[in-house]
This record gives sequence, structure tokens and C-alpha cells, in this order.
Amino acid sequence: MDIDINNIQIQCEWPIIARIKDEEYEYQGYDHLRYTARGLCENEEGKFAFLHIKGEDLFGLRDHLETIGGGVEENEKYDEAMLREIGEETGFKVKKIELIGSVLDTYNLIGRITFSTFFHCLLDTADTVKTKRTEEEEILISEILWYDPLEALDILEHRGINRCDRLVQKRDAAALRYYLENYTKLLK
Repeated sequence: MDIDINNIQIQCEWPIIARIKDEEYEYQGYDHLRYTARGLCENEEGKFAFLHIKGEDLFGLRDHLETIGGGVEENEKYDEAMLREIGEETGFKVKKIELIGSVLDTYNLIGRITFSTFFHCLLDTADTVKTKRTEEEEILISEILWYDPLEALDILEHRGINRCDRLVQKRDAAALRYYLENYTKLLK
């Protein structure tokens, strides 16, 4: 039986930005829920950092942009996870962090529902630490790319070639669009 993502109830004190159903891979049921922290990470010039994910894995070929972030560990708060993930994946420190909201989405290929809580993070790009990427991240993270917010939104919404690209970028586009509409004057 298919799960209606619009009826999944998760208790949180912030907005759920979007509910996105995987339409790229065949539905096979869901067996777990993953909580993640993800960042719309901005530098001093107003450009946003994205991981350029390139390679091949269970999802097939990948060549997409992805926000910085990852899983929330046991007994870890979302903001703590966000700070840890930024350090591990980029080496940057954070000057300021602000909660935006969450995206609930599904990944049919791996039977997962993900609750991604997004933050806007102002980075200190002059103060870095050594990254601590996992083996998979070392393989898939090609580079960190910086984009003006509207250019990033255009890429996320329109340039996904592979199925996994479109799936991941749809989540991140929803969060970036919400941020630009509600926290800036760029999309009003």
C-alpha cells in the first residue's frame, strides 16, 4: 500500500516547507525515516555554497548540486548537526545560523522517508578547519561551487539530467525558493 506523504504527521515547531514524493524511481514501500540537517550556506559576498556531487552509486549516475548537510545523530539537536556537517563537509565555520523550516521527501529506491530541516548559515570562509568527509563523500563530492541565489535556484529547478539529480535538487530548490520568498526581497 502506498503512503500518502501529505498525511504523514511530524511534530515540529517550524514550517514544513514542502512534501515531495519521489517520482523518479519505482515505489517499493518505505521502511525507515531519516532526520537530516541541511544548510543554505552563504558567504560574505552573498553567494551560496553547494556540493557538486559527481559519480555513480546505487542511484546511478550523479552530476548535481546539493546543499551541505547530513544525518542527525542520536541525542544531537538539528542546529548542532548542521554545524557539525558544515565543518565535516566543507571545513568552514559558521558566524550565524537561522532555522528556516523542513522538507519531507521520499526516496523509493532505498525505501526511505527523509525529514530535512533547513538552516540559513552565514559562513566564515576565512576561518577553516580540516574536513572530515566519509569515504563515500570523498568519492562523490567533486567540489564546492558558489552561486548567486537566483542562479542557484534556476540550476536546482531546471538542470537535473539524471533521475537522482532531479530528486535531490527538487528538495533543495523547495527550501531555497521558500527562503528567497520569505526571508529576502529577491522573489517577492
